[in-house]
Amino acid sequence: MGIYREYDIRGIYGKDLDEEIMKSIGKAVASFIRKNGWVDRVVVGNDIRTSSPSLSKALIKGIISAGANVTDVGTSSFGTCLFSGFKLKSALTLYITASHLPPEWNGLKIYTGEGIPIPPSIIKKIIDDGEEINVEYMGSVDSADLKKDYVEFLKSKFKINKKLKVVLDCGNGSTCLAAPEIFESLGFEVTKLFCNIDPKFPNRPSDPSISNITKLIDAIKNGAYDLGVAFDGDGDRAAVVDNKSRVLTGNELGSVIGKHILAGKKGNVVITVACSMSMEKELKSAGGDIVKVPVGHTFVISKCKDTNAVMGVEESGHMVLPEYFAFDDAVIIPLKIAEIISTSHTSLSEHYDSLKIYPFEEIVFSCADDKKFSVVQNLLEDFRGIYDNITDMDGVRLDFENGWILIRSSNTSPKIRLYVEATTKERFEELKETFSEILKNEIMKVSA
Repeated sequence: MGIYREYDIRGIYGKDLDEEIMKSIGKAVASFIRKNGWVDRVVVGNDIRTSSPSLSKALIKGIISAGANVTDVGTSSFGTCLFSGFKLKSALTLYITASHLPPEWNGLKIYTGEGIPIPPSIIKKIIDDGEEINVEYMGSVDSADLKKDYVEFLKSKFKINKKLKVVLDCGNGSTCLAAPEIFESLGFEVTKLFCNIDPKFPNRPSDPSISNITKLIDAIKNGAYDLGVAFDGDGDRAAVVDNKSRVLTGNELGSVIGKHILAGKKGNVVITVACSMSMEKELKSAGGDIVKVPVGHTFVISKCKDTNAVMGVEESGHMVLPEYFAFDDAVIIPLKIAEIISTSHTSLSEHYDSLKIYPFEEIVFSCADDKKFSVVQNLLEDFRGIYDNITDMDGVRLDFENGWILIRSSNTSPKIRLYVEATTKERFEELKETFSEILKNEIMKVSA
């Protein structure tokens, strides 16, 4: 797949991605907005990775060389950068980051100023076709720091009427630059964990999976806290831990937040095909109309806009709450949870315990990038001759009376994911064992 992935641009710095490539991307970005007659203002920001500032400078050089203007917001959190584009009404907002990937990686996320993702395939086509608008002048560059505006905006949107105790794990990533200040300004009693920036991510990997946030979980166990939150490397995804030290998945966060939102305003809720049927049932019973999309924040955000949805959820933890932003700023999620528990006078664990949760698991299998799509396509063709309820929106999903499975290729790494959920533990184990074996055999066959 190279560096142009489904949702963003990613590669290992110095191997797949360098300043010359980023400069070419900048030229293509400028050509894209000028061809479409958009406002020629582009906001550019970057995360805290070692290679990010130089890649950002190269990107800006490319943009201005093709005649577009840039506002550089510098090293910032994802939320601050995207808010800047939103506030300045830019044509595009570009953020240099590799999100949750290891330190040697870097990349680029491309959004409209409103916060709607732009597929990197468009930029790649411009580069491949050599499309470039001839210009008689260079664009200009100015700088802006809108972090204060961003903090004030969030303070105005959330009403926390109880002093809550939170453990904040920024993982040494970009949210160190904004999240502690936001939570403290809203009156939280904040215990900081890894809230100093360090591009080597020395304390935990930048992916806030359960196995990576044990220090946060232990901190909650050993103290009287209302909640804990761990952010990924740039700040577009968060893990939330309740007061009994249990990690809420994206499905459970979607259920708690969705029920709260739908109690006040009915409407469409966008979920991916990999979201749990337990969450789907919770949201339907609360009055939500479910709209399903392929896995990926790009699809969730775009469909939220198209359907005027009240919420969008991805099982990985990406979430969109359009009442605040079109984009998936992860800082919003724990703030919304805090607002819910402070206004309901009910602990997060009580909200969690009220949910009907079925056995659910995501199992990851390694498979080469150039093989993984063939594996899934082969299984889709095989299953069509065996099963009735098949969905091929994203990979292959089989729905049964008491459960379902989904097999899909990762769009960002050499992996295939198997999702399994069932109404009973016995049926869950049966589906997991059966389809794990089928998937392993097909990977071996295609890779031979």
